[in-house]
Amino acid sequence: MLPLPLNDRTFGEPVWVVTNHGSEAVNKRLSGSGSGSGSRVNLQVVRTGRRAALATETFSNQDEGARRARRDRGSFRVSERDLELLGLIAEQYAVTLDQLALLIRRTYRTARGLRDRWCNAGWTQSAKLAVDLPPFVWLTSRGSRLIGSPFRTWDSGTGLATHIEAVTNVRLLLERELELGRWECERALAQRSRSRSEVRPHLPDGLLTGSKQIAIEVELTLKSRARLQAIVTALSQTYQHTWYFTPPRLLATLSELTAAAPYRTVTVHRYPPLAAELAHEPIQKEVRA
Repeated sequence: MLPLPLNDRTFGEPVWVVTNHGSEAVNKRLSGSGSGSGSRVNLQVVRTGRRAALATETFSNQDEGARRARRDRGSFRVSERDLELLGLIAEQYAVTLDQLALLIRRTYRTARGLRDRWCNAGWTQSAKLAVDLPPFVWLTSRGSRLIGSPFRTWDSGTGLATHIEAVTNVRLLLERELELGRWECERALAQRSRSRSEVRPHLPDGLLTGSKQIAIEVELTLKSRARLQAIVTALSQTYQHTWYFTPPRLLATLSELTAAAPYRTVTVHRYPPLAAELAHEPIQKEVRA
């Protein structure tokens, strides 16, 4: 079953889709060959979104030869929503199944089914990368080609899973729930910065752009004081505002360091972020304007 769009779009006209039950007989009948006594073609009505989210491209696993038949064997159709979600995953390196459920506004079970369809199509991989977190989903090279991603395929062995999950949590709150602006990911910022042969300034974990630009930093483990002070100073000089998100145990240290920044533009918030706390942030009215 094709999942619903990200937002609550009104449904358009129904589209008939051939399912993969009795796939050999279906293929014969679709090509005009085979007898009339073959397996009956099963049809399923799927309602798509206003922007015709169905099937911009179709991929098939029929050429898998002697491989074991996959559960979702047959054709895999790519929808607009698939492209949107896979694009966001590429920007964030990976997302957890919990986060995917939030993005599609459905249950964990539905998100798991969507993940399985993507994995069966060869667009994503999934594994549990941290003991205390749900499984992650990230793009394969085939998935990256599918969406035309400008980013390299993520190496899941980098040990950054916890930090990646935290940054995405902050993004979902600021961009999706509070609608404070458009998020630009660190990977896009890196492509716009100087080459690796030159001195590259510190890049925030994301840049939230509305009427103001806010650099977003998620600090889960404290760096050396000298290193952290240099980063805070650089961010305060480069961006109009900087928001740090950090666990309660690091709040005091970070607040002390940010207070010494040359410009009073750095604010420290607790992680996990609280929507109610951010709702009272003075800068929010400016950002929404």
